[in-house]
Amino acid sequence: MSESRRFPYLFESIAVLGLILYGVQSWYFVHSLDSIGDEGSYLYKGYMFARGDYYPFQEYTFWTNKAPLAFLIPGYIQHWFGPGLREARYFAMLVSILMVIGVWITARKLAGKAWAALAVWVLALSVAQISIYSEALSQGLIACMLAWMFVLTLGENRPLWQLVLGSALSVVIVMTRQNMAVVPALLVGYIFWQYGAKSGWWALGTSVFLFIAFHLFYWPGILQIWAPWLLRSITPFLDPFRGFETIDRTIFTFDPSLTSRFQSFANGMADNIFVFLGSFCAFVLFPKKENWRSLHRFKTAVFLGVMFFVLFLMHTLASLPVDYCVHCFSGYQMFYSVAGFFFILVVFSNGSLETSKPRLLVLLIGVLFFATNVGLNYYQIWSDWLLQNLQVPRINRLLSSGNLAFLSLGDVFTHTLNLSVQVQRRVAAALGGFLAGCIVLGLIWIIQRYFVQNTEKGTSSLVHMILVGCLLVGTMLPFGVHWASHERECSTRFLTYYEEAGKRLADLIPPGSQLYWRGSGRHLAFMLYVDHVKIFPPQIHAGGGFADGETQRLFRLGFFNEELDEQWRESADILVVWDTYFTEEVREFFEQPGYEQIPFDMGNLSQCEDTLYVFRKTS
Repeated sequence: MSESRRFPYLFESIAVLGLILYGVQSWYFVHSLDSIGDEGSYLYKGYMFARGDYYPFQEYTFWTNKAPLAFLIPGYIQHWFGPGLREARYFAMLVSILMVIGVWITARKLAGKAWAALAVWVLALSVAQISIYSEALSQGLIACMLAWMFVLTLGENRPLWQLVLGSALSVVIVMTRQNMAVVPALLVGYIFWQYGAKSGWWALGTSVFLFIAFHLFYWPGILQIWAPWLLRSITPFLDPFRGFETIDRTIFTFDPSLTSRFQSFANGMADNIFVFLGSFCAFVLFPKKENWRSLHRFKTAVFLGVMFFVLFLMHTLASLPVDYCVHCFSGYQMFYSVAGFFFILVVFSNGSLETSKPRLLVLLIGVLFFATNVGLNYYQIWSDWLLQNLQVPRINRLLSSGNLAFLSLGDVFTHTLNLSVQVQRRVAAALGGFLAGCIVLGLIWIIQRYFVQNTEKGTSSLVHMILVGCLLVGTMLPFGVHWASHERECSTRFLTYYEEAGKRLADLIPPGSQLYWRGSGRHLAFMLYVDHVKIFPPQIHAGGGFADGETQRLFRLGFFNEELDEQWRESADILVVWDTYFTEEVREFFEQPGYEQIPFDMGNLSQCEDTLYVFRKTS
């Protein structure tokens, strides 16, 4: 009797356990993660929009740099349930759990109960993704929408109403984050290809209508989210909506070095290892068309693969080559990783892979490439040990005297290659990852060669062992390392500390005050607890807003310059300044008569956040 008959709800029970593990970790991250600028910006602007104080793309207010729903969705959640980081993060947690449920539904439909349970557990072990989705960021919203778009549009015999609804949801995705702009086009093309002309025209009509409706509602201000995408030489009419490229970021310290870019890439590979390694393997081993179980599955796999790799290219180009966002690479992948997840699922559940020797060679090279990047990701943990303990033979001594002597890897890098300490640590970590990958592959070969009895051809059996072994190690390693090495001063209590500090700040600011705000992006969520004050909206942005350029043009788009900054500083009643902004010129300003500092006790949060200075105008 099969396991499914003896235990009819076995795989559902396994999936529920995975969902519980996912939820427990999400709950932990909701309470323990520090806030970042994007989170505070989305929440505060969204709350102001939902409350009716301002509206998206309004001139001379906030810089609405993202599609409107990125602000409005969390904004209305706070408008309904109360402003604050707690309310927004609990909503984010709920959204991420709905995403997991959507993944389970689609995986069960495409590949069966066992694959669906496996899918839930892979997500439950993906610590980096859970942490991102537990913050009030748009990554979680997009991942959930994308998962449910696939619920509606993937699988055989989809009714027309589901295809239409899925097409509408694809536009909602774009109106939440414009970086997902290719999703509706790819989905409509897939529906034409998979379900025929009638369904395709309905999907196209729905998508176009909804897309135009959103733009008409926010016209013409919404053009500012598309202006940076288009060449200025052929779209001069969009110049009134351009301003992003004028931002002066010199006050911040960004590391645009090649080393930093390699490190960011490695971090992204490790944080999303199952999706990236699995998608690479699925691409390399992609079956020929005639070897698919059905034409429907083949088309589904092509659609998912194209969507994943197109979005990967777009988000990579928007991060690694761009100086101010080098380390956005990992977080950007969380928007669309669901597409890669289903691509892997559809290909591997097909039951037939192309396992020729040339493909096996490419697979081995790829696995070692990913192992090298995972090693580099953990350079802070093990690079010093590698530099001290990896021994390199002295070839010149062996050739000249016949004696075999060794030097540590660190000595070779220092005295022979003259590498800096930071480069040494990263090269050692990457080399360690490569060697560890070789060891894992060697163990897999030994197990397959001597301990596994099967009837498959040698190459096919080895490929399957490599897939199982490497994806298992790649999934478990980040999970284990994270929880084994996870230490934070504010862990489990950060959210409470943040609320306490935000309310203390609110107590210092009398209602009706004109507030000058120059806190950091990490402090922005404090503003959720400061009510009934007047603000200068362009100051409310994640680490930006300050620019060089003509004053009125910048102000109209939601930026400000030195001239406006001085005006606002002089006209404010209460002034809040981050330590990094506290330059000598600013210090002299507050030392003049008419200003006094108000003690601001951040309480336990001072262990995790930079200092904020609060001043009051006395005359």
